[in-house]
Amino acid sequence: MRKVLKAPLTALAIFGLSSLSAHATGGDHNCEGRSGKPVTEKEVMVHATVNTVDVEKRSVNMSHQPVKEFDWPAGAIDVNVADNVDLDVLHNGQKIMVALACRDGDIFIITRVMIHGH
Repeated sequence: MRKVLKAPLTALAIFGLSSLSAHATGGDHNCEGRSGKPVTEKEVMVHATVNTVDVEKRSVNMSHQPVKEFDWPAGAIDVNVADNVDLDVLHNGQKIMVALACRDGDIFIITRVMIHGH
């Protein structure tokens, strides 16, 4: 019985990991959303957790809750940060709310950051 269950569980684990990986690298994060409909909102507030901050690239990897306005499920994303946002206030593991905006028709950027508890 173990051999019968092992194959489906392995397949499920591989599918789950590849699905997460595609989402984490931004596969579903574009200005058309997952449904293919163009994003109409100029800016959307999103609850997130900072995973990493790359000061040189001015980008943040963050885990986010579902974003219905963009038709995104919960996941993780690497996203650029606008020049007016102070990266020094962001730290790994920090709970934040960010304003995400679509720029140049295909790139999301963090335009504002609010830190939970401040």
